[in-house]
Amino acid sequence: MQDKIELLNEIKELWSSQNIEEFDIAPQLLEYLELEDLQKLKAKILESLKSLTQEQKDWLFEFRKY
Repeated sequence: MQDKIELLNEIKELWSSQNIEEFDIAPQLLEYLELEDLQKLKAKILESLKSLTQEQKDWLFEFRKY
């Protein structure tokens, strides 16, 4: 379970580095998720961030405010 929590914290850090509000996952859901699920989620986030242009990131940031 500690590995899952550490990976979830890394995911949260990725989001916060993009000025996206912090989120949390319910402990019951965290128990349900496999470590591999969280690793895939992190990889998808990293891939998405690489492919976004600065204009798209700015647009998403503005959209999030509303």
